[in-house]
Amino acid sequence: MIIELHEFTRVEGNGRAEIVIEDGEVKDVRLKIVEGPRFFELLTLGRHYYDVPDLEARICAICYLAHSVASVMGIERAFGVEVPEEIKLLRELGLIGELLESHALHLYLLVAPDVLGYPDAIRMAAKHGELVKEGLALKAFGNRIRELIGGREIHGINVKPGGFGRYPTVEELEEIERESEALLKLAKRAVRLFAGLGPYGERAKHFVATDGYLWGERLISEEGGPFHYTERIEERSLVYSFAKQSKYNGESFLVGALPRLLLKAKTLTPEAKRLFEEQREKLETGYVSYNNLAQAIELVYSLERAGEIAKTLLDRGINGENVPVEPGEGEGIGYVEAPRGVLIHHYRTDSEGKIVYSNIITPTALNHAMMEASLLKEAKALYGEVEEGEMVKKLEETVRAFDPCISCSVHLVKL
Repeated sequence: MIIELHEFTRVEGNGRAEIVIEDGEVKDVRLKIVEGPRFFELLTLGRHYYDVPDLEARICAICYLAHSVASVMGIERAFGVEVPEEIKLLRELGLIGELLESHALHLYLLVAPDVLGYPDAIRMAAKHGELVKEGLALKAFGNRIRELIGGREIHGINVKPGGFGRYPTVEELEEIERESEALLKLAKRAVRLFAGLGPYGERAKHFVATDGYLWGERLISEEGGPFHYTERIEERSLVYSFAKQSKYNGESFLVGALPRLLLKAKTLTPEAKRLFEEQREKLETGYVSYNNLAQAIELVYSLERAGEIAKTLLDRGINGENVPVEPGEGEGIGYVEAPRGVLIHHYRTDSEGKIVYSNIITPTALNHAMMEASLLKEAKALYGEVEEGEMVKKLEETVRAFDPCISCSVHLVKL
């Protein structure tokens, strides 16, 4: 007997799952990415480096800026290009905007109905309209930041090797500084709301993140680091899925907001660090459900950090000059934290600066094995013990905890 979970939309496409039942017991879970291959890695081969980041931005409408920045970083490292602090701060600001818009939509419209006992955000809004408005306000601010840095809200083309096509003005940075402070109270309320979530899903044994908060030179884990992904992470193809599955030293692992907090708590902004300490005992259990709470704390971090960056740039003044890029034969890896976790763009280039090797690993692919483990654990605990509707609800919540896609349907599971 097979219980079909269909069908949920992910960043990479459509996904579904099968729960295998034998002799009245749950034996296996298969998480299936059924959207056809999109061939972005092949599409970059033979292309001039300058065109690649704009192409990679088309991978995802929700996290396009993370793809752009990761692509640019991989290319710059292949050519030995070092950009100044100003450009690094502006890229970080863009990633913060992406974190805000993505987390806000996920938490307020997809997870909040579970917390408050509603089947969807539309019916929740009838009695909790102010909560929905707060979430949309945070999302809108994140989108404004992303549009400023990326050039537009979706599939921007402003992030370039060596810098940007356009730099923000003093007035635009002043607005970011003001609004980030004004919205902080909304994010703090979100932490209180999502702190009420209980433990479910699997307890992660391994956590992986970049060695900087939103990007890094390499990766780190609870076992230390830094390390390159090729040293500890292995990808393998699955007969039932178009997405590869990743293992950390042969075991499942977690990327995302929860690993970021647990591995990099020392680098958090003041209020975010205080809230993390309040919730530390709960977060350190490692249940994937607490990824939602970690995202709420990251809303606070993002607003505080956006204000800090804007103030720093205003105090220094914007130079607005790109770094010259000389193409050549080389190899580089861009490590970025997309809202859902570690994103990797790995390139090799020839002497003319054309791409001869490309490997892209998304957060959902890195979390694939952990998602299967979490669904298996919940299915074993629930099958035969609760009514069908309750089982459906719990399995839906387990999938949502990973935030696999902003547009994922509220109704994920069908028996």
